[in-house]
Amino acid sequence: MDKNTPLIVDLDHTLIDTDLLYESSLAALKNSHWLIVLYPFWLIQGKGYLKEQLVKHCNIDISTLPYNQITINYIKKRKKQGTKIILATASHKFYAYKIAKHIGLFDDVMASNKHFNLSSHNKARKLIECFGKKGFDYIGDHMRDLPVWEASNLAVLVNASDKIIRKTQHLNTLILSKK
Repeated sequence: MDKNTPLIVDLDHTLIDTDLLYESSLAALKNSHWLIVLYPFWLIQGKGYLKEQLVKHCNIDISTLPYNQITINYIKKRKKQGTKIILATASHKFYAYKIAKHIGLFDDVMASNKHFNLSSHNKARKLIECFGKKGFDYIGDHMRDLPVWEASNLAVLVNASDKIIRKTQHLNTLILSKK
């Protein structure tokens, strides 16, 4: 690990042990059941737009989210080494910034907005644009992270299934936890 190589941290099922799209959907529907009829119309305009609408219709108490202590400990270790830590998530920027502030370990945040969903190939392209291919380490949990891991210097796996471990075995990989 090179302390000059930034650590990019995924949010859903990596930093937290849940998914904010799921959580915001539940919160919005709990407040207003009728919103379910709008979901298809929002989703047709893209996942980013759907997430934007959910932010407008609900509030999630980010202090009560189930944070993954293994991930937080790894971030703290890298932070002590002088590594720049960036939260990069497909979740909406509203929640991403609130969570980053709550955790207090992030130097920057990259997140989805109503026009752009920062996930999978989109995330890989954006990170390559910012840091270059192999210019960052990435901690994630899901198969959709494979394009990002392939572009990263170090693929850090959290809650990794055997399938993900097999798919990343050709990469420079660190497994923090398994399912």
